[in-house]
Amino acid sequence: MTNEIKNAAFTQIIKAMQRDAEDIMNTVDLAAGDIGEGRRNGAIGALAALDMNLERMASLLAAVRAMHRIEPF
Repeated sequence: MTNEIKNAAFTQIIKAMQRDAEDIMNTVDLAAGDIGEGRRNGAIGALAALDMNLERMASLLAAVRAMHRIEPF
């Protein structure tokens, strides 16, 4: 894997992780608003979607770690 390809892949992965982080923060803010208004069931519903984003971020992190360990040809 050439450095240019590796850097491009890292850039795309970082952008995806930033989008996921933004989604996570929006979800937490929504849940906090629901809790503040006494709607616990709404907060639980909002937080249910967090699982997908957290799993994707963990997968992307694993991909970055794996790519970083690859020796250049």
